[in-house]
Amino acid sequence: MSVRRLLSILSVCVMASAAVAAPKAPAPKKGAPVAPAKDATPTPPAPAAGSAAADSPAPLPEEPPPKDMNGVDENPDQAKTVGTPDTTVVVPPPTTRPSGYPVEEALRPITLPQNMSELSISPHVQFSPVLSSDALRARYGITRQVQLGLTYVFAGIYNDPLTTDHKLGLHGGKAVGLDVTVLLANWIGVKVGVPVYVQPLAVALTIGVPLKFIFGDKFAIGGLDDLLSIRLNRFPPSFYQEAFNAQGAAADKSNTTQSRGDLRFSFYGIYQHRKNVALIGRIGIDEADFSSNVNNNGFGGVQTFLRGGVDWSPRRWCDLGISIGFDDLAHGGTFGPQGYLAFRI
Repeated sequence: MSVRRLLSILSVCVMASAAVAAPKAPAPKKGAPVAPAKDATPTPPAPAAGSAAADSPAPLPEEPPPKDMNGVDENPDQAKTVGTPDTTVVVPPPTTRPSGYPVEEALRPITLPQNMSELSISPHVQFSPVLSSDALRARYGITRQVQLGLTYVFAGIYNDPLTTDHKLGLHGGKAVGLDVTVLLANWIGVKVGVPVYVQPLAVALTIGVPLKFIFGDKFAIGGLDDLLSIRLNRFPPSFYQEAFNAQGAAADKSNTTQSRGDLRFSFYGIYQHRKNVALIGRIGIDEADFSSNVNNNGFGGVQTFLRGGVDWSPRRWCDLGISIGFDDLAHGGTFGPQGYLAFRI
């Protein structure tokens, strides 16, 4: 046996004897505590069943403090909501008036809408002396800003000054005229007309500045729609009383000096009591012959008139009205009623 082989056998024997001689770690006994591993985080022991710590709920996470500690931004009138607040802002729709021609008298414009026509009559009477007259009036809206008008005095009840019987009678009218109204703005216009008396031929020029101011949905004021009447030939014809035209015709036959015209300041107010019911009042002064004094021919002087009434619109295209008042407050006999009827198409 060689020396090299003998050394190898001895090395193996030495290693085997070292492994058998190493002591083994004793196994832990049943129920004995196990030491924690090095550097491990200790786990707190679980609370015993039935203890106060086991029965108490888990602590909630702390809430951050409110942004407004002093209550400066609080709104006591703001609605309280549960959950996510609704930040939607409700904006009421704007108030709009219905399109077309209003049924409310207070809201109506000065001129008719385009392509609308209106026919109206307004019979009236005064008690002393007894005078009555009526005229047919027509209006047509050429455009919203331009209106054409036609007036015809078709009848009157009066004592004809050309007769000597001094009896009241019904007489046909002889006055007719055209007028044009141009709307300058929603609240003001210009009205120019030419009234004509047929026999004898008498012509005048009338000028008005119709005004109307609307306040909300209930009130309106206006006036000056018949401001001025100027004689162009013989005498200025009247659309209010056919008896005045008969007096002018009689004065022309006797070559009596005629009236030069009239200056009239008239104003009205409207209160819309209901949608189709309006209360209307009118007041003004009328200066005949452009003079406050009556001349030898009976022309001139100032008259103050006052009327009040109600207008009812059963349909959008129809108006019915009645009023009472004085044509001259200085003379009680001028008191009397007046009716009104209008149709629109």
